[in-house]
Amino acid sequence: MRFWKSFVLICFSMVLLIGCSSNSESSKSSSKSSYDVASRAKMNESVKQDSVSKTGAKKEINVLPRKVIYNADLEMEVKHLSKIQDQIKEMVAQMGGYIVQQRVIQGSRERQDSYLTVRVPQEHFQEFLNKIKPLGVKVDNQNIDGKDVTEEYVDLQSRLKSKKLAEKRLIQFMNEAKDTKTLLEISNELSRVQEEVETLEGQIKYINNQVDLSTISINLYENKVIVPGLENNQLNTWEKTKKQFMKSINFLISFLSGLIVFIIGNLPVILLLGVIAFIVFWIWRRRSKEK
Repeated sequence: MRFWKSFVLICFSMVLLIGCSSNSESSKSSSKSSYDVASRAKMNESVKQDSVSKTGAKKEINVLPRKVIYNADLEMEVKHLSKIQDQIKEMVAQMGGYIVQQRVIQGSRERQDSYLTVRVPQEHFQEFLNKIKPLGVKVDNQNIDGKDVTEEYVDLQSRLKSKKLAEKRLIQFMNEAKDTKTLLEISNELSRVQEEVETLEGQIKYINNQVDLSTISINLYENKVIVPGLENNQLNTWEKTKKQFMKSINFLISFLSGLIVFIIGNLPVILLLGVIAFIVFWIWRRRSKEK
């Protein structure tokens, strides 16, 4: 009887132990599953936040207006060069632009060229081209060039922002510096950063200027028809007669002057030749008489 009681007690104890172990394992598995669910929820939330931030950044990039630099070259023939130049100058002033360069070249008697470089606000760029083209007889060449510098502009702005943050931190470090060596090192670094900030600001201003004002190079030329005619000096008969008469007088005077100079200058030779000629003539005449 005692044997059976002890056997039943042992079996009951084993059942209790098995039940406790199963409960502990189930609690562990439930806690693990709850941890996995929480970690997955946090991960999904972070992924959502990253996607939202990326979407916002993309929207911000898309919202940024494009930075495009427009240039144009135009060559055309005109009838009245000076008149067209004045009209172009007036048109540029009305649109808020200005003349950069102007030069006139007289290539030949039949052609005259004028070169103008103007800058007009970008919003009037196409309007300006449409207004000056009808002023010419014909347009020989037109070239429009657009350069997108948005990426470069955004890169410069981001670099400028980071350099300004570095400048701010260096100023803070310099205020907190306690020894001279550290202060000198921070000051040198601050000067270098400030120089880079000024360079970046200058590049950004240059891009803004090139974008806001478009550059247009204009070559105007006028072909002239030359009609040949008689000049005044060709019709002055009396003046030409006096001139020819004086030429004749001068020729005679110069001839006589030269002859006198020749005779007087060579008089000894002439006398000698004359004596020799006289002797030869006298001998020849005497012999002829004797015969």
